[in-house]
Amino acid sequence: MEPPPDGRKPAVEYTLFAFNWWMEEEMMEGAIVCGVDGSSESRAALRVAAQLSGQLGVPLVIAHVAQAAVFAPVPGATGQAMSLPTEVELRAGEELLEQIAEEEGLGEASLRSLHGLAAERLAELADEEAAAFVVVGSRGRGAFKAAFLGSVSRDLIGVARCPVLVVPPGVGSPP
Repeated sequence: MEPPPDGRKPAVEYTLFAFNWWMEEEMMEGAIVCGVDGSSESRAALRVAAQLSGQLGVPLVIAHVAQAAVFAPVPGATGQAMSLPTEVELRAGEELLEQIAEEEGLGEASLRSLHGLAAERLAELADEEAAAFVVVGSRGRGAFKAAFLGSVSRDLIGVARCPVLVVPPGVGSPP
């Protein structure tokens, strides 16, 4: 890939360079976990994760988290109450993962359909997989909208025990 006329490296190439250096320096092993929801932003993140996986020679785990409904706690109860996953929700997640993996040519990747709060479940999966890092996309909503609508990437950065790569909108898009 040729650098742009101004001499800057394209974002994906720079990311690959930085992570290659980091992985070699830290000699870290483990999978790359990538959270997807079917959006164009999550697909762009998946392309970056797949490229990094191939470049670094580590497995790729593609995950979809069906969002659980969270209920207000009952007086006297501890913790939050969440809805249990339905078979339909889990199967829909599996079908989405299979479709995305096929369309992106990622037949070697492991697929995981999960249920719960997306950031927490992705962080737990990263722990289970001894992940080198987690990759997620960003919709680029900004702080004001994210405060009301939520931000998986922001929440994940706060709970993950490994590095998190947030792919901004427009990076990793198909040519």
